[in-house]
Amino acid sequence: MPIQPVRLTCILLLLSVALIVSGCSELIPGLRVRDVGNGEHQYKIVTDQQHGGYTVAKAAPIPSYQVIPVGPEVLKSLAHEQQDGFSYNLPMVLPSDVPPEYKIGSGDILYVTVWDHPELSVPAAPTSDVSASIGSQSQAQFVQGRLVASDGTVFFPYVGVFKIAGMTAADSRQYLATHLQGVITNPQVDVRVLGYRSARVEVTGEVAKPGTINLDDTPKGIIQAINQSGGLTTTASRRRAILVRGGKTYQLDLAGLLSGDRPVGNPMLLPGDVLHIPDQSGDQVFVLGGVDKQQPVPIQQASMTLIQALTTAGGVNFSSGKQTGVLIFRMRQYGTEKPEAQVFTIDLANPQGILMASEFDLHARDVVYVPTTAFSQYNSIISQLLPTVTTIFEVNQLTKAL
Repeated sequence: MPIQPVRLTCILLLLSVALIVSGCSELIPGLRVRDVGNGEHQYKIVTDQQHGGYTVAKAAPIPSYQVIPVGPEVLKSLAHEQQDGFSYNLPMVLPSDVPPEYKIGSGDILYVTVWDHPELSVPAAPTSDVSASIGSQSQAQFVQGRLVASDGTVFFPYVGVFKIAGMTAADSRQYLATHLQGVITNPQVDVRVLGYRSARVEVTGEVAKPGTINLDDTPKGIIQAINQSGGLTTTASRRRAILVRGGKTYQLDLAGLLSGDRPVGNPMLLPGDVLHIPDQSGDQVFVLGGVDKQQPVPIQQASMTLIQALTTAGGVNFSSGKQTGVLIFRMRQYGTEKPEAQVFTIDLANPQGILMASEFDLHARDVVYVPTTAFSQYNSIISQLLPTVTTIFEVNQLTKAL
C-alpha cells in the first residue's frame, strides 16, 4: 500500500526539522521512523538507487511478542523445556557394552602368523614409494604386517590376492587356513590388526590438534575423540558440539556430558563422521542498558543465571532510583508455535524478584536489558528494542545454516 502524500510530507518534514536541530546535513540510511497516526506502521530511510539521494520506505513491522512476568510457576515451566534442540537419540558408548568384532577395511595393516612356517609370517620390507605413501608413523607396523589395498584386497603366499575387507579377524583366519591346506598340513593361522586405518573421523574446530583420528576395535565417543585431539582450547564452547553424519547435522549437549549435571550419554562415533567443536561466540548472552559494563557474556560449561550475567557485567546501576527491573528478550526457535519473541520481566525492587533472578537460567543469544527509565514503561522499551533483537537473532540463525 503506497504511503499517502500528506503523511509522507509530514514524515519528511519531521525528519528535516530533527536533522537540522541535530546539525546533520543529510538523511541517515537505516533510520527508523514510526507513523504517529495509528502506530501500526514503521518507515525507514533507504538509498534511492534510481533517482539518487534517499527515500522513505516501509520497514518490517515489530515482531509479535509475549510479556511474561517471572514467578515460581514460570521457572518451573522453563525448567522442563529442552534447550537448543540437542539430539539425544543417537547411539551411545557405554563402558558395559561388549564391543562388536572389528571388520577389516582398506588401509588396515595386518599381521598373519602361520605356526611352524616363519617364512610366511614376516613380509618383505616396503619400497621407498610405499613407505612415503603410508607415512612414517605406520612404517614400523608395515614392516611387520600386510597392508590392505584400497580395493580391500590383500596378497598372501599360496593363497594369492583375495578380498579381505569386511571380514573379521576370525573370518580371515578361517579363510587362510582353508586355502593353505593344499600346501600345509593342518595349518594353524592367526590374524591380528596392527594398524587401524580404514575407519576415520574428522575432528575440527576448537581442539588443540584438529585432524583425522582412526577408529579401532574399541568404540569411541565424542569424549574420546576430543581427548585424542589434544583437548579443548581456551576459546572452545563448553556447551555444545556439532556432529555431521550422512549429510545431517546434530547438536550435542557437551555441557551435560562434561559437567555431569544431567544424565547425558556419550554419542558413539561412526566412520565418516565429522565432529566440530565451535567457539564461544554462539554461547553468548548480551547484557545492555543500565549496567557498568555492557558486553557479551559467554555461558560456560554450566548454565548461567540472570544474577550471574548481571554480576559479570559489573552489576546493575540503580542510581536514579526509577529503574528496578530487568527485561530478557528471547526469540523463538524456528518450527515452534510460540510468539516470535518472549520478553521475561523481573522486578528487582523486592526480595522475591532477586530470588527469581538467581534461579532464572539464560539461554544462548538472550538479550538482557536493564532499562534506564522507569520500569513501568517497558512496553515502549520493548517496541524500540525488538527490531534490533530480531535482527541479531536472524543473523545468528543464518550463520548456523551456512
